[in-house]
Amino acid sequence: MQLVCNSSLSLRLIAEAAYQSVVQDGGKDQSELTDGWEVLGLDKDTATRIFIEEASEGFKKDAETFYEDANVQFNDKGLRLNEDGSLQNPKEAEAEPEDEGPVSNVYECSQCGYTMFIAEGRESKFFGEGFTCPECGAPKDEFPAREDDE
Repeated sequence: MQLVCNSSLSLRLIAEAAYQSVVQDGGKDQSELTDGWEVLGLDKDTATRIFIEEASEGFKKDAETFYEDANVQFNDKGLRLNEDGSLQNPKEAEAEPEDEGPVSNVYECSQCGYTMFIAEGRESKFFGEGFTCPECGAPKDEFPAREDDE
């Protein structure tokens, strides 16, 4: 019985997501329920709820909502900027210590030459307690950041 209930719930959620997509595709000029809710097996109340929710969001497609902050600008320290180029939250800059970290994201074992390319800020994930070189077993202090010109 549980399998049947989960299946019908899944089908209902799929139908609602499909109708949501249809409503979004209908565009911003819609004023009444988008066709298709009956075919998907939805009742009028559910279709109306979805339509009203999408109307309140401006009938934006999921991709628009996901990427709406894509044009946000950041400075070289990764702090968010306003449209005029000023810091959005100046207190973040005051609280942030000067970067005295490695000059590169490339770390090379000074014993065997094993090289690791680590995303900036993720060093602690790779060089945790007890880290040793996967090739020769050298300790983590044998993994200096490589100079950028190498």
